Amino acid sequence: MKYFLKIFLLLLVVTSTVQAQNYKSNIRQYKVPLALKAGKLIDSGNVISADALSPSVKKKGYGPVAIDLKSPKKKSLTPGELYNRVSESIVIVSPAGRCGEVNAKGNVCDKVHTYPASGYIIGSEGIIVTNYHVLNGYVTKYNKEARDVMVVMLKDGTIFPVTEVLLADQKNDLAILKVDTNGTELPALPVATKDAEIGDPVYIVSHPKGYFYAFSSGMVTDKFSEITFGGYRNIMAISADYEAGSSGSAIIDKFGNVIGTVSYTKTLQHSDDETKTQMVLKATIPVSALNGLIKEGNK
Repeated sequence: MKYFLKIFLLLLVVTSTVQAQNYKSNIRQYKVPLALKAGKLIDSGNVISADALSPSVKKKGYGPVAIDLKSPKKKSLTPGELYNRVSESIVIVSPAGRCGEVNAKGNVCDKVHTYPASGYIIGSEGIIVTNYHVLNGYVTKYNKEARDVMVVMLKDGTIFPVTEVLLADQKNDLAILKVDTNGTELPALPVATKDAEIGDPVYIVSHPKGYFYAFSSGMVTDKFSEITFGGYRNIMAISADYEAGSSGSAIIDKFGNVIGTVSYTKTLQHSDDETKTQMVLKATIPVSALNGLIKEGNK
């Protein structure tokens, strides 16, 4: 009897573990709801279009933004614990709109177009960090199809419209946005106070090519400066994988603190044969750049 009881309890543990690790449907859980919910926001009329938001993206002379940041964590977490905790604070950031184009048959396109990227929450009242190039992709004249609203979608499918650009820093490829949460408190990530060092472990949850909430790990592989937009900026290279769609997501340390922000990838090719990829450089913006844009609200 005791033997069968042990087997039964073991099966319960295995079953509960399997049930906890569900296989998500990227299309049904995220891609389709993103378009449908964005469409409802557009229909409500309570949105800010790309044309209306554009002046604040191009604005010069931003000062530090006052934000109440969470204190950095000091307890090391397992990769599984990190994913469960961090993924709740990673968001989908996307422009959305109905292009209104007329096809050859004279029918008007009523489809809601979206172009999902990534971002993360640093203020529970609705403060979101993403890349400058993600935000600029919404307001640029080259965006012809998705100019009605910029949205932020949580892991549970809740969606909010972007109502304000608090800061847009082209040099460091960072943008700080405000969304209207209707009083909902969001799960903010703690932000580290100093940059990581080469060899430190790193983790990232992001949305590469529509594979929403994918998890990757690696280490800091390099730290260097590069020229951009008439000045220098610091770059932290990492070995954790990410792709288009990951732009704007948080780079996390083993404690669950933000230590950087995804920026770009660069393919390094063989000098004699440009068709042969030797390495892909994953460039991120170190946390010191973000901290330089923030004046803590409680100080």
